[in-house]
Amino acid sequence: MRIDRIAHQSVVLVGGGFAGAVTALKLLERTEVPLKITIIEPREELGRGVAYSTAEPVHLVNGPSGIFSLHPDEPDHLSRWLVENGPAHGWTPPDDVGSSSPPRYLYGTYVRDELARAAKTARLGSTLRHVRSSATALVATPNRIQITTSAGLVVEADEAVLALGVFQPRLSPTEARLAGHSRFAANPWDAHALDRLVDSSEILLIGSSLSMVDAVASMEARGYRGRYRVVSRRGQFVEGRRTVEAARDFLADGGLPLSARELLSRVKAERRAISAAGADWQGLPLAIRPHILSLWQGASDHERLRFTRHLRAFWDVTAHRSAPESHQIVERVIAERRLQHGRARILGFSTKKDAISVKLKVGMDVESVSFDGVIDCRGHQLHDWSQISDPFVKHLIASGEVRPHSTGYGIDATPAGDLINEDGLVHRNLSAIGHPLRGVAWESSSITEQRAQAIALADRILAKFTPVRVA
Repeated sequence: MRIDRIAHQSVVLVGGGFAGAVTALKLLERTEVPLKITIIEPREELGRGVAYSTAEPVHLVNGPSGIFSLHPDEPDHLSRWLVENGPAHGWTPPDDVGSSSPPRYLYGTYVRDELARAAKTARLGSTLRHVRSSATALVATPNRIQITTSAGLVVEADEAVLALGVFQPRLSPTEARLAGHSRFAANPWDAHALDRLVDSSEILLIGSSLSMVDAVASMEARGYRGRYRVVSRRGQFVEGRRTVEAARDFLADGGLPLSARELLSRVKAERRAISAAGADWQGLPLAIRPHILSLWQGASDHERLRFTRHLRAFWDVTAHRSAPESHQIVERVIAERRLQHGRARILGFSTKKDAISVKLKVGMDVESVSFDGVIDCRGHQLHDWSQISDPFVKHLIASGEVRPHSTGYGIDATPAGDLINEDGLVHRNLSAIGHPLRGVAWESSSITEQRAQAIALADRILAKFTPVRVA
């Protein structure tokens, strides 16, 4: 074991996906002291994580590039980068690049290259180091933090940030029967698993949100011409994004609602008003989104859990819509009568050599249907840290350095993101960003929210290192 004691004014980030990379980027851009940054990330490239590691050009960013610049003070920065760099990476920018949805691999390249630029031009001798390993243990003291990696390296720094991203749910006991079956894709982004299904006649897609859109786009790009059956427990189906203006700020009238019931009532009333005016309902989530943090943090745990039980699925399909180009593929397949979707619950599976039989409860009826391909499209949605099997997460909980959030989503922290241990004490030098803060700030998974968190977190950390100026 080798202890790597880094000089003071040092930060170690666990996780080098989007959230970790942008935090490092903002630290390097904004520091006024020499800063030593270490990112512990097993992937070869920083900035990609799960979302932007896909190499398939049909997997698109689910939003217009005009809002996803890494630099809010330069909203057209990404659009300019795409025009200059897109063709070299196999993507031809359209005329209205700011309204386009570029491939996710290309957005990951943008994040990677911007971080590399910030490291190369860093002031005051600041440095960035990438440790290609996984974290396995963490010990926090009031002044320093030690993180041990799977390679046996112990990184010591003044500040640590957990940017761990999301985790895929374990297969249920029912689904575990499919593990290893050649006709089952446990991950909709597993290119080799999808390749094996191209000759299928009918594929079952479990889940009807954005991961399902990716799976359909991937299979169509492979030349698949069979049928799809999409099932979900609520029967909802993701829609494509249209370019619309935000609806009026109706939640500003009379103060924010304090209960899930009141929120639903006001949203439904506004939806009726929008419909009566002949306007597009897709402006409604744009009006709600700026208030999400205040709504969530102003609610009790009882109301938060009522929202997650009864309204979350409706919010997810309303707020998180697919890129127009992706949805055109889905619409074409529906028009060809090759995709059927609806509400159903999976009761069980049985397997044969080249087929999977699925027992489905549809309404009051039970159906047994045979498929020659099954793709799990639920996505990476395991937010309950007590159920995550990752060794580092299990260590953090067992050691008491962090505790699960009271809602069961992510881990406990202050509204600013400083983590709280099992005794209820706030860490002075251990923070989190993004998905681990789902219980603290509900919409903490998108580019815009994580970008704002990264800027605020970088400023908080740097304030501890920067000498106070005397007037």
